[in-house]
Amino acid sequence: MFRRAILATLAVAALAVTAAAQTKPNFSGTWKLNVSKSDFGPLPAPDSETDNFKQTEAGIKDDVSANTQQGKQDYTLTYNFDGSETVNNPGGLEIKSKAKWDGPALTIASKLKFQDQDVDVKDVWTLSADGNTLTKDTHFTSAMGEADQKYIFEKGAAAGAVVAASAGAKPNYSGTWKLNTTKSDFGPLPPSDSETDVIDHKEPTVVINVDAVTAQGPQKYTINTTTNNVEAPAKLGPMDAKIKTTWQEGNLASTVKLTFNDQDVSMKRVYVLSPDGKTLTVNNHLESPMGEADQKMIFERVN
Repeated sequence: MFRRAILATLAVAALAVTAAAQTKPNFSGTWKLNVSKSDFGPLPAPDSETDNFKQTEAGIKDDVSANTQQGKQDYTLTYNFDGSETVNNPGGLEIKSKAKWDGPALTIASKLKFQDQDVDVKDVWTLSADGNTLTKDTHFTSAMGEADQKYIFEKGAAAGAVVAASAGAKPNYSGTWKLNTTKSDFGPLPPSDSETDVIDHKEPTVVINVDAVTAQGPQKYTINTTTNNVEAPAKLGPMDAKIKTTWQEGNLASTVKLTFNDQDVSMKRVYVLSPDGKTLTVNNHLESPMGEADQKMIFERVN
């Protein structure tokens, strides 16, 4: 009798666990993208993004407001939970999607054309146990290859508090930083053989002494800039440039303009310091008449 009671209790517990595992979360609410915690892979990071979800039993509607490399973007995405196809047109780009539940995760399979290339996109949305963090894992597949992104969103006031804290407690980048060439992604551009940056950061002044060995040979130069968002002349080795630096979502962000081989080149560099202060990631987006390119350079603290 006692044994049957124990088995009955375990069976009820197992059913409860199974039911909890199959419970579909409700994503409704306002979510702010945490840019510094997210990983955008080889693609350019947005400056900011806020998503407003409205979820029903039939599906979900996502009103998106973002600031990206292409400027301000506002659009709406809709998905049906019964697996039927929806067609969305963010920024004039036609995307056909099918959504379904995979346990507590929402999986969205999408197809689109970009620059005459067929692209398949798989999104997996998961909600944290406390309901305050939404993670979107995205996998892209096309004839050009594959790429992954991880978007971390924080809910409502909590997200605002994190951003405010980041803005109020700006990191200090001072130190000696050595480039880890094996962990870095140089995109289509030739990698550096080595680079060591010595940064002296006394807000609002930032001085970066660069000592690098590149495909063009050894390079040593100093970048002087301030975080007051005012453009000023600079020297990048032998090249004349203009640089403007400001704070963006708690990270240093510099825009550099120069002329290379008679071509105007613009670079946006976002410096992201890890929470433990030991890793500095420099996300670099380049634009010129020849096209665009992205780099992710990983520096490790020497001292």
